[in-house]
Amino acid sequence: MWVDINMHLELMSTPPDQVLKDAHAANVTYIATGTHPEQWRWLEGRAPHVAFGLHPHYLTDESDWLVTLEDLLHRDEQRAVGEIGLDFRHGMPESDRQIRVFENQLSIAQSLDRAVIIHAVKSHHEVIASLKRVRCERFVIHAFTGSREIAQTYLSLGGYLSAGGLITREPQPRLVSVFQSIPKERILLETDAPDLPIAGQRCGSPAHLPQIGRALAEVLGASESALQQLSTQNAQRLFDYDFFQSN
Repeated sequence: MWVDINMHLELMSTPPDQVLKDAHAANVTYIATGTHPEQWRWLEGRAPHVAFGLHPHYLTDESDWLVTLEDLLHRDEQRAVGEIGLDFRHGMPESDRQIRVFENQLSIAQSLDRAVIIHAVKSHHEVIASLKRVRCERFVIHAFTGSREIAQTYLSLGGYLSAGGLITREPQPRLVSVFQSIPKERILLETDAPDLPIAGQRCGSPAHLPQIGRALAEVLGASESALQQLSTQNAQRLFDYDFFQSN
């Protein structure tokens, strides 16, 4: 079985039940990640595995979002924290506010010993600084596209790196050489569906994860079955969840 560690169920054009059915047919289970309080409420009970977090795209002035997040995490010890992080592209909320909200959530994850799914765009150095300040060591950088040097820093902090649909594109993106340089025991897979689709598709789906795995196995010089087993074991180690038992 393959594990898609990050997808966005509410953005899929296909109904949740059909998404799950298609994923099962492809031998895939997935973590549907949270982004904002309204979506958290919708997400409960609609996916085999869930994570809850306030994404930097959706920073809110609601005063009770942090209480709501803590409540959702306390209800089930298997729930991860995510998708959270920093995004310093033009038009995003001010960086100081993003950092404050990010570190608040890292602290919650640290106190509850939960895995964190991190979004990092034009912000790797600041994400690293926050991880060090909070001393958070249980995390994955989703859809990683950074340099080898940045990758090694994340690994040195205990993190994992996730490969997505970009790995299937031609010509091969720079990130291929980065994933070739890191230990296979720190590699995870995701679709980020419906975003970051595989080559030839307009929208992503968890059912496409085996094609991502196949492409990555080829560039790593590994068999598809070996990478499937290893990446699933990596997901189980990070999230402390038996994906086989729950599928």
